[in-house]
Amino acid sequence: LATVASAQPMPGSVIDLANGRHLDEAAFVARAADARRLLLGERHDLAGDHAAQRWLLQALQRRRPQGSLVLEMIASERQPRLQRVQRWLAKGNQAEGARLQELLEWDTRWPWTAYGGLVQDAADAGTPLFGGNLSRAEVNALLASTEGVRFPVAAARQRLSAVVLAQHADAAPMLEGMLAVQQARDTRMAQVLLDAPAPVLLVAGRWHVLRGTGVPGYLSPATPALVIALASPGETVDAADADLLWVLDDE
Repeated sequence: LATVASAQPMPGSVIDLANGRHLDEAAFVARAADARRLLLGERHDLAGDHAAQRWLLQALQRRRPQGSLVLEMIASERQPRLQRVQRWLAKGNQAEGARLQELLEWDTRWPWTAYGGLVQDAADAGTPLFGGNLSRAEVNALLASTEGVRFPVAAARQRLSAVVLAQHADAAPMLEGMLAVQQARDTRMAQVLLDAPAPVLLVAGRWHVLRGTGVPGYLSPATPALVIALASPGETVDAADADLLWVLDDE
């Protein structure tokens, strides 16, 4: 296996939302490394979030073996290809950058410039990679839904509806379908998270990992998970939604 990249200082600052205390790098990594299931909520378009993801994965890999990495950016139907590529790499073959992107048949809707480094780090360390998303066909079928969606957390519907309508001004006629997609994605990621080898790290959009709106609602109360929300300075996340707030300068 390739050597994990050399340590860099922790970017930003981490706040324990249960008590408002700031965690230093050692305490943060120890807390994250002790979690069997770790959910990291990103903002897809911020370079600082992508750099933080890589930093965390590398820090975890240095501390103990990483069981798996689950990505929202890969449809779970791609798992057979992921496994073929990973078996090929395990035999000592090498694939860097664009070659790895080609082998994985990476979905170009998720910029490789943003996620390729994280995927490369996992591949170089031999960390198993799992897709957690729906296929395009599944999304298209769900978008046609007109039935009311029931969420495990009562307030989730109102919160997610507001987010969808704020991001997509013309979404009102398709709101039920878009909520159905959101729920199905979270259900899929929760199942992959349960099935993937632990300790497992899930990287997904922030709304997908918060307890009040996302994946944790589809996990059994007997399945502990540590939720980390990435945020900008001055931004707040409720303690009921996440365990740790990782504040990064916007880039």
